[in-house]
Amino acid sequence: MKILLLVHHASSGTDDMSLSDRYRPLEPRGERELAWLAARCTEQLARPELIVSSPAVRALSTAQGLADAFGCSAGQLRSDERLYGGGARGLLAVLRGLDDALARVVLVGHNPEVSELARHLAPQIAHLPSGTLAALAFDVPSWSALAPQHLVSASLHAPAMPAPGAARGRAIAAGQA
Repeated sequence: MKILLLVHHASSGTDDMSLSDRYRPLEPRGERELAWLAARCTEQLARPELIVSSPAVRALSTAQGLADAFGCSAGQLRSDERLYGGGARGLLAVLRGLDDALARVVLVGHNPEVSELARHLAPQIAHLPSGTLAALAFDVPSWSALAPQHLVSASLHAPAMPAPGAARGRAIAAGQA
């Protein structure tokens, strides 16, 4: 069994026009989303063995907040350039290349890639707004085998109302719309 916690980073923004996209920090709303998400995750989800994040500041801040909440060590958090502008295929390549000894992994990235990957792996999840986590469980022995047909459960954890048709903080049976 492989558990993927797929996270769209918390809300970001800045009035500083000199900052490039990569360096945009979390905004106050994003800090609140992260606090809610961290509390919710630690109440309902098992501690991940690895957190992989985009190197962008807003994603790394989200990943670090989750790592702190879960009590992860510094070695359990790493960044991967493929999660910044690498497309949904890049995200999937990162996941499929993970060590099979790992059972629970968090991936923190950006839209549209995160939502595209969520839709590919769990078609019943239409969209991941900022600060939202999709918890996906797959009945596979290897990360390289991640595919929608192996999905056994999915839940969406969002501090705000999700897009129409998506569930909020509850399990969605695989195959349901």
